[in-house]
Amino acid sequence: TEHAVDFIERKKDDPFFLYVPHPQPHVPLAHDPRFAGTSTHGMYGDVMHELDWSVGAILDALDEAGVADRTIVIFASDNGPWLSYGDHAGGTGGLREGKGTTFEGGIRVPCIVRWPGHVPAGRVSSTPWRSIDVYPTIARVLGVCDASTVDGVDATEILAGKQRESSEPTLYYY
Repeated sequence: TEHAVDFIERKKDDPFFLYVPHPQPHVPLAHDPRFAGTSTHGMYGDVMHELDWSVGAILDALDEAGVADRTIVIFASDNGPWLSYGDHAGGTGGLREGKGTTFEGGIRVPCIVRWPGHVPAGRVSSTPWRSIDVYPTIARVLGVCDASTVDGVDATEILAGKQRESSEPTLYYY
């Protein structure tokens, strides 16, 4: 988090890409000692407190650098929880199964996008898009390549609250 904040401060006058993967919620769990015992949900809750602090610090850094209004922030999980780890893994919100399966609990995860002026604040969408769609979406926004030449589907219409141009889903199997 400190490196991310420093990076934002140093790069605020230039276009930048910042990828911040948080490993703390993966088994074995780990958190900074400052967050030990801060929740009522054990170590996993403490990890969530640290994650919340980290994301907040990064968003604050974007605001302080004056670049928040021209920055796309995507926060997503990589997959559902390990159900066999009890209170060290979170939950699926009632979806079937979890990590390591192709049931909804393993692959349907929350995604939060902040892009002022483009993604309506407070909107909730149940339209699925996949992590494979992030690259072509960013590529289209930046105009760096034809998004149709890479795997995935441009999701800017979904983010803007519109329907996709095509009603036919594009599926990638691997």
